[in-house]
This record gives sequence, C-alpha cells and structure tokens, in this order.
Amino acid sequence: MSYIERLIDAVDYTHSLGLKIEKSPLPISEKIERSAMQRIFQLCGDALYHYDYQTSEDLAGQCTPVHLMLQYHLKNDMNVDSFITVGDRYWDDYVYCKMSKDSIETELKNPDISGDIKAHVWLTLTDGTILDCTAEAHADLLFKRDPHPAHKCILIVDPNQEENAKSGYHRPYLVGTGFLEKTGMYQIVHP
Repeated sequence: MSYIERLIDAVDYTHSLGLKIEKSPLPISEKIERSAMQRIFQLCGDALYHYDYQTSEDLAGQCTPVHLMLQYHLKNDMNVDSFITVGDRYWDDYVYCKMSKDSIETELKNPDISGDIKAHVWLTLTDGTILDCTAEAHADLLFKRDPHPAHKCILIVDPNQEENAKSGYHRPYLVGTGFLEKTGMYQIVHP
C-alpha cells in the first residue's frame, strides 16, 4: 500500500469517526516544484531555530506543537497549505508511536486529557509529500545517537517513494486536529 492510499483511508476513517478535518488533502495536487520545496525546507529550518528548537533534543516529543507552528507559518508566510496527519512510523523491527483503529476508538471513548497519547503528528503537503521535523529527533534519543542540529531533523519524503520496512515509513490513520482536540493533545484557545 502506498502513502497516498493510506492517506485516502485516513481521510475516510477520520470522517467515519465524525472528527473535524479543517480542509481535506484530497484530491492530491500536482507535484510541488523543487524550488518551492527548497523554500519550504528553509522556512521550516528558520522557524525551528526562531522558536528555540535548536537540536534534536529540543524537538523530540514535541510533534504536535512543532507541526501546528509549521503549518501556521507555511500558510501565512508562503501561502502553502498543509495538513495535520496523525499516525505512526513503521519499521520491520519497531513501530514509533504505534497506533491502531482499536486504540484510536478506545482513546476517543475515554480520552486521557493529560495529552499522554501514543500518536505521531506530521504534515502532509498538497502533493502528498510528508514533512516531519520530529521523528528523526526522537530516533536520535531513542537509539542513543548524537543530537543533531534542528535543520538536520527535517524529513521530507516524496509520497511516491516506495515503502520499505527496513528504512521505515509513515502510516497515517487520521487527518486534521479533531483527534488531537478530543484527546487533549491540542487545545483550542478562543480569544
């Protein structure tokens, strides 16, 4: 199964649960040009450093606030749409923030409002590209690798890249902030 196929399933599943999707990533747009992708990468690096995410140690475990912040800046600074994506990252011998439909539905029935939920959050761009600035940071700590500067933690994955269980791949389950809000991972602040 490809990332795009998983994303389509995630949108359908999110709708079936009655969770809010601010804007759907479907249909997938044409491929984002390389020059635009370079500007996106630069904006992400600048934003991470601006908000004092200097190293992988600062980024690890901060996937929700980091990607919400990046989503805001992509839209406001570059007019680039991106979509909050919730899921896990799969390897043949390890699953980072392992999720399942059962765990999602259990969590929605009895939310742990402390925000301590097993879920990974990243952004999906309009062409299906994965933009993840925290998974590699967490891996630095988990696998006892040396900390890396924040810009080295920015992972951009082409949606057409073949999934490989040895090198790992993203598995989206949900799209939008609905799950994050209902489980306490993200709080809406009204003025």
